Amino acid sequence: MRNGILTQAAYQRSVYRKLKDDHPGLPEYVWEHCTKIPASGEELVVSESLMTGNEQELFVYAAARAVTAVAAKGGHPFGVRVSVLVPEQTEEESVKEMTKILEGMVKKQDIQILNILVQAAPDIRTMTVSVTGLGWAGEKRKAYRRKYEGREIVLVNPIALEGSLRVLYEKEKEVRERFVPVFLSKLYNSKNDLFAVRAAEKAAGFHADFVKPVTEGGVFGALWELAEETKTGYEVDLKKFPIRQDVIEICELFRLNPYQMASGGCLLVILEDGRGFVESCKREGIMASVIGRMKAGKDKIILNGEERRCTDRPAEDEWFRICKGGT
Repeated sequence: MRNGILTQAAYQRSVYRKLKDDHPGLPEYVWEHCTKIPASGEELVVSESLMTGNEQELFVYAAARAVTAVAAKGGHPFGVRVSVLVPEQTEEESVKEMTKILEGMVKKQDIQILNILVQAAPDIRTMTVSVTGLGWAGEKRKAYRRKYEGREIVLVNPIALEGSLRVLYEKEKEVRERFVPVFLSKLYNSKNDLFAVRAAEKAAGFHADFVKPVTEGGVFGALWELAEETKTGYEVDLKKFPIRQDVIEICELFRLNPYQMASGGCLLVILEDGRGFVESCKREGIMASVIGRMKAGKDKIILNGEERRCTDRPAEDEWFRICKGGT
């Protein structure tokens, strides 16, 4: 199979169609990692995030995805549960350091660590982390609109930040030979931007019709998924996508496409007053930009100067090229 999340076609064939009649709560889309569960007169919002790697910040990356997904679904995150499978040669000190890093990050988000389950296993070389994010739904959000045509699309937070942070760890020697320490320090200290809770809550305040986290597969993959879920086409301008200069330079060094790169912390937001929302974000130091509009039909158009093309189906995340030893 392709690396990363199962393709939508394979999920439909092998999972959804087999189980949907007996399990009506099963999500229709493979990328839907969040659900709402009735509990004591309220709704518990639950999300799952699964990641592999060996960097100490992996707990943080997985937690950020899970927490952001809860917020995007209309929940107020309060806690995370972590399960991790590590190679048997992993030192206890390493687990201690990963826990310390996670604790520091979630405290800034006012989120509790509810559990960390660590299990060592033979014959594995790469750590696997699963994080469950939990939150209570606030005021019940209105149902998704049947028609999204004409609504503006806003991209919140810079793309490919998560992927660039992972590249920074995996290719540390090459990166440090190319860039000065202050450049790398600024990038490394941006991990807090991977939590997009505040931006998701702000979108709810602007009565957003749809809020979608951008994770594995990057913004191109997320745009395709957005169109599939809303049954609506779109037209977006590549030059308006928010991206940091340090991320551009990391991607250029290793010939990576930032638009197909893990972008935890990014949100695609559909709403009427996109420009007002962007201005409100900017006043709070949140990077955001109106990148286009939803369009009637099924066309998924990307503009890049004079070039006009259709979006390809979601591709394997660029991160896997690094995992395979790509440069």
